[in-house]
Amino acid sequence: MHTRAKFILAALAGTALLPAGAWAADADYVENAGFTTTVTIAYAGASATLVNHAGAGVTITQNGAMITATSTIAGVEYILSGAATGGYLKIQGAPASKVTLNGVALTCTNGPAINVQSTNRCFVVLADGTDNALADSAVYTESGQGSLYSAGPMIVSGRGRATVTGRKSHGIYSAGYFRMRGGDVAIPSAVKDGIHAVRYFRMDQGTLTIAATSDGIDADAGTVEINGGAIAITSVADDTKGIKCDGTFTVNGGAMNVTVKGVQSKGFKSTGAMTLNGGAMNFVLTGNMYLVITNNYGDPSYCTAIKGDTNITINAGTITISHVGTAGKGISADGSIVVQGGVLDILTSGGCSAVFTNDLGVKDVAAADGLKADRNLDILGGTITAVSQGNAGDAISCEGAMTIGVAGTTNAPCITAATRGQKVAVSASDYSNPKAIQAGGNLTVNGGTIRASTRNDGGEGLESKARLAVNGGNIEITAYDDCINAASNLAINGGRIYCYSLGNDGIDCNGPMQYTGGTIVSSGTTAPEEGFDCDMYTFAIGGGVMVGTGGGSSTPTAGSSTQRSVLYSTTTATSGTVIQVKSASTNIIVYRLPRSHTGGGGGPGGGGMKLLFSTPAITNTTYTIVTGVSVAGGTEFHGLYTGGTVSGGTTTRTFTASSMVTTVN
Repeated sequence: MHTRAKFILAALAGTALLPAGAWAADADYVENAGFTTTVTIAYAGASATLVNHAGAGVTITQNGAMITATSTIAGVEYILSGAATGGYLKIQGAPASKVTLNGVALTCTNGPAINVQSTNRCFVVLADGTDNALADSAVYTESGQGSLYSAGPMIVSGRGRATVTGRKSHGIYSAGYFRMRGGDVAIPSAVKDGIHAVRYFRMDQGTLTIAATSDGIDADAGTVEINGGAIAITSVADDTKGIKCDGTFTVNGGAMNVTVKGVQSKGFKSTGAMTLNGGAMNFVLTGNMYLVITNNYGDPSYCTAIKGDTNITINAGTITISHVGTAGKGISADGSIVVQGGVLDILTSGGCSAVFTNDLGVKDVAAADGLKADRNLDILGGTITAVSQGNAGDAISCEGAMTIGVAGTTNAPCITAATRGQKVAVSASDYSNPKAIQAGGNLTVNGGTIRASTRNDGGEGLESKARLAVNGGNIEITAYDDCINAASNLAINGGRIYCYSLGNDGIDCNGPMQYTGGTIVSSGTTAPEEGFDCDMYTFAIGGGVMVGTGGGSSTPTAGSSTQRSVLYSTTTATSGTVIQVKSASTNIIVYRLPRSHTGGGGGPGGGGMKLLFSTPAITNTTYTIVTGVSVAGGTEFHGLYTGGTVSGGTTTRTFTASSMVTTVN
């Protein structure tokens, strides 16, 4: 089966025809319009045969296959068949018209193939089972701006097929609005837009397949609404859009395949708010970014799958994005983004730009990002996979505040964020680093499941340039640099958190750190890196279960803590060794070491391992540390065992937790 046919069938498989009762209140349904009089036109080469059943209500002017009909009465249907080169139909007069394409092929030599001058509705019906073709001329002497032109609203319906070619201008142009209710329309080429609708574009059913030199679908200053059907658009020119409007952009259903190849081009683009409530959207992009230099400052313009000049809301639907162009963007908003549902699968694999000076006078590079908001980003539901493979690229980021999850919900959102690129030097002392999840403002995690990873130097997992708070959720991060990093304040109040850094700290805060609940397992590398890094700031522990290993030694602040903790140092630690801390027969922690540490006694510049742990069970009593134990049964969270039977091992230390912070050497 032909690829296009497969696409059509797949798209329409879940599209139910509206019941007759749904037509009653909708004036766009030709079924309600009362067209009872016909004018039939059978084209044949350079001539045409007409039968005018409208009588004096319609005046016909004919010059070979060039026909002008002037109507003074309502309810006239024009039925077109046959083929003509140098032929057209022009309809004048105020009443609404119905144009039925009943197996017609028209190629015009002086303007649009079908030219409807009325500002009332034009109903274009594709007769069942028919194939139709329209092409305008390369030079216009007639008015009109497309092969299929209407000065008013245009509504397409039926179960036939039409191929519309724009040799001079647009494929289809509506000076009112354009609505697709059915049929299969292909626009294989258009010098301008495939479809241009001045007031708005609406897709309910049917299939559109478009390739245009300019935009695929342009709703001008109006709105876009897609409720069903199937749309396939190929855009190859620079600075063009698959579907665009200056108003609101809403997708409620349907299947959309958009291929974008041009520099700084967009798949979906809206100046107004964009809302995605459903449908299946697939984007394949290869276009590069474009760097505009003005007064020695660079202003990058990106090739983007989904671009909103204001806000974007995603409530449902499936969005798949693959972008291989330089510094490409998956989903980007100049305002804020809210994700409440849906499935997002975003891959950006293009490299970054050369270094330039941005409008703030700072050296910078343009990089490939998956999901990016210039203001706030709220991810409250849905399943998101965002991978940035380009150097300096971010998977998920925003300039403002970020909120992830809803309190008490652990299964939504489900986020997988990864970077695979390298950091990029922008000056002798500064780098642009790849981030899995980054907020320029406060970052709050209330729930959900988060898996983040970075592979190369400079890559961090979960980062806030301001305050970071974790109140719940399941978080697993493997990063080359810090797994969790907060610039000013870090508060962990709940959730299950696992951090494993390949080359730095597990958790790092450049300000006060508070830990009041949840379960944390954090592994940093050798000295001076740490499981928990909060040097020179208040490090307060007030609850929860925490285990951290590394080479460094951030010590909890005793005067600010309300739960006891223990900092245990050892010169040698072997990956896979299970350590037990117990009081008599009661286990405090049972933990399998995630990596080896050797030499020295820990601390800056030294070797060895520091193990920091805290649980509500630690009291002013005597404990023993046993290494090399075996564990049978129970449950495990990244090496931290709960329950089970512990046996064997060698006692290495005995201590009393007499202080709020006890150091064991």
